Amino acid sequence: MFSFSSKLWYNKRRVSADGYATVYIQVTIDRKHDEFDLKLRWPADKIDTVGFKLLPREKKDVQAREFNLLIKCEQAKHTEILVTYRLRKCRLSIKEFARELRTIDSKECFVSYMRREVKRRLDFKEIVPKTARNAMAVLSLIIQYDELSLFQNINKKWLQGFKLFLCNATYGKENRKYKPANIWDRLKVAIAYLHRASDDPMIHVDPSVFKFKNPAPDPETVYLTKLELRRLMDLQFCDIIDQDLRVLKGFLFCCFTGLRISDLYEANGNWELQENFLEFIPHKNRSKGRILKIPLLPIARSFIQPNDIKFFDLPSQGEFNLTLKSLASAASIKKRLHAHIGRHTFGYLYMTAVGNIYGLKELLGHKKIETTMRYAHIDDEYKFETTKAIENGFSDLVLKIAN
Repeated sequence: MFSFSSKLWYNKRRVSADGYATVYIQVTIDRKHDEFDLKLRWPADKIDTVGFKLLPREKKDVQAREFNLLIKCEQAKHTEILVTYRLRKCRLSIKEFARELRTIDSKECFVSYMRREVKRRLDFKEIVPKTARNAMAVLSLIIQYDELSLFQNINKKWLQGFKLFLCNATYGKENRKYKPANIWDRLKVAIAYLHRASDDPMIHVDPSVFKFKNPAPDPETVYLTKLELRRLMDLQFCDIIDQDLRVLKGFLFCCFTGLRISDLYEANGNWELQENFLEFIPHKNRSKGRILKIPLLPIARSFIQPNDIKFFDLPSQGEFNLTLKSLASAASIKKRLHAHIGRHTFGYLYMTAVGNIYGLKELLGHKKIETTMRYAHIDDEYKFETTKAIENGFSDLVLKIAN
């Protein structure tokens, strides 16, 4: 019916001075050919046109593996177009092949659809860069689980397999396992993009996907007890470097105001509506313009750097969290300290001192009371101290029994 061949190709006359060349897949149909840019560059002497792969530049070349996976995905698309036309007994020209290749991404392959949709949403400012990075991280895990992830293979069973894959997957140099909250979040992102794909009339998504249950796990809320907080506060009077002191004061400010780390970096003198209050639009709610008003306690004010436009001169958020870990070690705190624990600690302090969950909801700027409930902690020390009230009126008997 028609002849078809494809090979990995690069233009030998366009090898740059550093030895790199642009990599293509050259497709030939009935002696007419076209080159399809893979949008990657590689050392010309490491392009195996016979084996249809890129050779590693060094012993452990992770990028070579990822790019070879990309080439496999492209090959799979070419094969799918070829098989579809042959089964239909239709003639395929190089022009029709190019058109089919442009549209197959969004019609058949979930990985390609999700990559394109994330980029589109970011370009149109529907999502922020951080959300896009999170989605691309999920996409990377989907590729590890199922290289092609064709829509025709995705169903409820596929999602169950993906969840099992996440339960066994590891990340980082320490090969840590994903926590239940991490697994839930990654599944939620994948299902959300499958929902988006189902809105496209040209894409069929198996309805069983949307019957897959992905209940949110109970959140693990880590906070500092009053004793731990005191030990951390005592570090102010120790001999620590200036950056560590700035991080420490910024974190303690969060512990007594409930600020998120994103708001801590923006906090400044213009937020002071009155002497004892801060009024600002939280970074998380900036698109909605919801104003939050919170008390500025004297203890919180004591951490602010005087005579500065911003309250705190802080390093990057990555450095901020690394510094917190070393400060926790110096204060003999065994918990894995990070910036958001300051907000959790404020919730704990407020609930143990005031006990008004609805008041805390307003201070933290939550829409739903269910979100605030995670801060309604009571530790063993608080349980003991409050339960001691039962002894009122029996103290003389307690002493008599003891003697």
